[in-house]
Amino acid sequence: MSRFTTIDDVWAFLDAIPMFQKKGAAAANFSLDNIREFCARLGDPQNTYPTIHVAGTNGKGTTCHLLEKMYGDAGYKTGLFTSPHLLRYNERVRVAGEEISDGQLVRFFQRAEPLFDEIRLSYFEISTALAFWYFAEEKVDIAIIETGLGGRLDSTNIIKPEVSVITSVGLDHQSILGDTLPEIAREKAGIIKNGKPVVVGNVEGAALKEIKKVAEQHKSELYLATELHPRWTDGVVEFSAGSENYKVQTKLLEKVNRWNIAVAWLVAEVLDSHYPLEKKQRLKSIADFSGAPGRFEKLHPDFDWYFSGSHNAQALEASLEAIEGIKPRKEAVLVFSVMQDKWNPEMADYFSGFKESWFAEQEGDRAMKWKEIKALMPVKRMDEANAGIILKELQTELVIFMGSFYFYPTVKRWITNHQH
Repeated sequence: MSRFTTIDDVWAFLDAIPMFQKKGAAAANFSLDNIREFCARLGDPQNTYPTIHVAGTNGKGTTCHLLEKMYGDAGYKTGLFTSPHLLRYNERVRVAGEEISDGQLVRFFQRAEPLFDEIRLSYFEISTALAFWYFAEEKVDIAIIETGLGGRLDSTNIIKPEVSVITSVGLDHQSILGDTLPEIAREKAGIIKNGKPVVVGNVEGAALKEIKKVAEQHKSELYLATELHPRWTDGVVEFSAGSENYKVQTKLLEKVNRWNIAVAWLVAEVLDSHYPLEKKQRLKSIADFSGAPGRFEKLHPDFDWYFSGSHNAQALEASLEAIEGIKPRKEAVLVFSVMQDKWNPEMADYFSGFKESWFAEQEGDRAMKWKEIKALMPVKRMDEANAGIILKELQTELVIFMGSFYFYPTVKRWITNHQH
């Protein structure tokens, strides 16, 4: 009899595996051998449908969600694999905009059960194999696959994509990917495949040079979002493609999204001969797109409360710019959480200058602790005991909850409790 008869059996199995969000690099496996063998034993489901492979320090989640919307709106049956999940595991794997059901999860674990004893997979590798299998089961028309970390040795990198995408290159996960932008760019360029096109977002200088070098080695044509010259004015994005100029009013709040839009547009251009998307349809999807969850997301209909999963310098700058677009920083309240492996001294600058700064300590080995943060900067503490009282006092304030995506469920819970 299968050890996976209910969804609780699946959760118990997954919970026993170290997870990157809590353990960091110790939870990852930086080799493709195991995932390759595992998927081969499943029948290589990832080779049965076309894929778009998306890497990047920042912007990859938003770009993936936007591509899902563009192709979904045009009638394609889409697969979308992203990480981490914000509230529930099922979010990681979607078909036609719907999360995988608990029943399908149990089915996969029953199907793969004999392999788990033979091939040791990390938490992320299991999630990757699940997505590849489910998209084949559902016979998707096109799947959008987001890398977990880096590119070259990311477990998603066994696919043969129609196009590879690098949204941005910034300093993040240096202990794993390298200390310089060119080193990080080289790791991300590891998703480039022979003869297949590459779309690159706002990347310049030595990092772009590195990507160009890898693209040349693979005889891959390079398409640069910088050549679209995307511009942003209060949510209106303008860009030029070929001889045409385009202008679209978006629902997005962060100026950096002009690059994600330019990247998604270029992907549609590159794939247009095989997977056509009318330009009018693309513009409508961009206009209707309300962003990816946790990316400068408005958390409450009545209050100016936002969540931004900014966890590195590049993302923090984008979020601070968005805050300044609403109100000067000194009039806003910050509630933040941070992981130890993300902290660097300049973060204190990003987290200061607010009307008030509150720190919320997260669980797990990776999380920065209260006693560490208070020694580095002036900050007050928010936790389960006092969050309700403090939020009541902040109803009329502009509040930005910021830091790791792993902070998101805590914030949502506090706000739900506050409403009740």
